[in-house]
Amino acid sequence: MAEPTDRGAAMLGGVMLAGLGVLAVWLLAVVFMARSGMAAASPTPNPSDFTYADVRAAPLLQLTDQGGSPFSLSSLQGHPVLVFFGYTHCPDVCPATVGIVNESVAAAGAGPRAVFVSIDPERDSLAAMKSYLKYLPTFYTGLSGTPDEIRQNAQRWGVKYAKVATGSAAGYAMAHTADLYLVDAQGRLRAHFPFGTQAGPVTAALKMLLAETPPSDAPATDAPTGGPPTASALPAAPTPVPSAVPGALAARVVSSAVWAGGPSPVILTVGDTAGQLLDGTMPVDVTVTGAAGASAGPAVRAVAVKPWGEQVVYYVATVSIPSPGEWLLVLQSGDGRTGSVAVDALDQGLSAPLGMLAPDIHTPTLADVNGVIRAVTTQPNPDLRLSQTSTSDARAAGKPYVIVIDSARFKVSPLCGRALVMVRYLLDRWPDVAFIHLEPFEYQVITEEPVLSGDIMSPPLNQWARAFGLGDAVWPAVKMPWAFVVDGQGVVRAKYEGIIGSTDVDVIVSLIAGNGVIGG
Repeated sequence: MAEPTDRGAAMLGGVMLAGLGVLAVWLLAVVFMARSGMAAASPTPNPSDFTYADVRAAPLLQLTDQGGSPFSLSSLQGHPVLVFFGYTHCPDVCPATVGIVNESVAAAGAGPRAVFVSIDPERDSLAAMKSYLKYLPTFYTGLSGTPDEIRQNAQRWGVKYAKVATGSAAGYAMAHTADLYLVDAQGRLRAHFPFGTQAGPVTAALKMLLAETPPSDAPATDAPTGGPPTASALPAAPTPVPSAVPGALAARVVSSAVWAGGPSPVILTVGDTAGQLLDGTMPVDVTVTGAAGASAGPAVRAVAVKPWGEQVVYYVATVSIPSPGEWLLVLQSGDGRTGSVAVDALDQGLSAPLGMLAPDIHTPTLADVNGVIRAVTTQPNPDLRLSQTSTSDARAAGKPYVIVIDSARFKVSPLCGRALVMVRYLLDRWPDVAFIHLEPFEYQVITEEPVLSGDIMSPPLNQWARAFGLGDAVWPAVKMPWAFVVDGQGVVRAKYEGIIGSTDVDVIVSLIAGNGVIGG
C-alpha cells in the first residue's frame, strides 16, 4: 500500500501532523463510515476465516513506545492485542485502519489493546508519535525506533515497506503492508485481517479471545512499558557472522522484493556498527548461505551505485538463491570485516523470469487506441508520457524500459494505483529510459467510464499482463501492482510486486545505465 494515491493526497500527508485537529475529524469520519454504509454492505464474514490453524508465539516486537520506554508485547500479556504497521503522515490507509480498530474494540468491550508500529522513523520521532496518539483512545501504544530496529521488527512480522518519492511538497510517502494482526492474552498470534476487512469479524475475534481469557485488571495507559520478552516469545533468528577485525559490517536490505531461482539483485546499504555507511570505494563480496551456514554458491562482488542527486551509496549484489524462504547474505569487505543480513526470497512463479528476455509483445499506446485516454489508463489525471511507448518499441530501439502493471480504477489490493505515483517521480530523472504503464485487466470504456469485464474478486487479466506470466497460482490476478525493469537488450533485470519503492527502481536503472556506478 503505497500512499498517497495522487499528488493532492501527498500534500495532505505532508501536513498531517501540522493539522492534528483535522486528523481527529477525519478519524471520526472513518469510524462513522464504518458504522454506516460500510458495515452493512455485505454479510459479516466468519472470524474463523481469518484465524491461524497453527497457533504459535507472536513474533518479537521490541521497540520504544511514545513515552520513551522500552516496549515488548510481553508487557501486554493478559489482554488481546491488535497490531498494525503504518506511519503518522499516512493520508488514507492508516486512518482507515485506526477507524476499524476503534470500532472493533468499542464493540468488543473493555480489555483489548492496540499497537501502532511506525515504519517511517525519519519523521515519526517519539514526540511525533505521542502527538498523534493524543487523538486516539488510551488503549493505543505507538512504537518507533531506529531504521534498523524497525526493519528487523517488521521482517519478523512479514511486513514490507518502502519509501516512495512523490516529487511533492510532502517529499515522500511510504508503501507498506497494511494487515491487522491479532495476538491473544498469552502472546500467541491468532489471526490476521487483510486491509479492507470491516469491524465485524475483528470484533467477533476479540470477543472470542475475551471469552477464553478475561482481561486482567491492569488499566490501559498512554504508554505501557515492559521489560524484555520471555524466551518462549523469541523467534529463531539467523546467527550473526563474527567480525574478522574490530568493527563488523552492518547491512540493511533496501530491496522490497528478492527472488529465488534466478539472478536476483539485492540492494543493500553497508556500513559499520556505528552507523557510518561505506562510500563505495571499499569492495564488498556477498555469499548466500542456508540456515546451517552452508554456502549456496560462490561469493559475488557487489556493485556500488550512487544515483545522481542522492547522498547514499547502495551496494547491489546479484545473487542466485536456490529456493524460496529465508536465507542469509554473508558480507565481507576488502579490509576483512564481515557481517550478515537475512533475506526472504520469493517464489517467481510464472512471472517473467529474471535474467531472461522479457515477453516480445506490443503493449498498447495512445496511438493504438486513436488517442482515447481511458482505453489505456484508468488513472485520474494521468501522465500520458506513460502511454506513448510500447515495450516492443523500446526493445526495437535497444532502450531500457520500466513497465508498471497497475490499475488506479480497479483496486484489487490497497496498493493498486500507487505504483503510478512512484513512477511519476522517476520520469524526469531518466529521460533515456522508457516508462510504460499497462492496465492489467480487461475492461470496456462506456460513456468515458472504464467498466471491468468481470468480477473484481477474480478480475480477468488482459493478454499483455498474461504475457508477463501474471495470474498463476503463485501470483494470481489480485496480486497487484507489478513493475519490471528491462535493460536495452530486453533482459529482465529486476521485478517487484506489491510494495514498490522508488529506490528499488532508481538504483537498478542507475546500474543498467551506468550512471552513478562507482568505479564503473
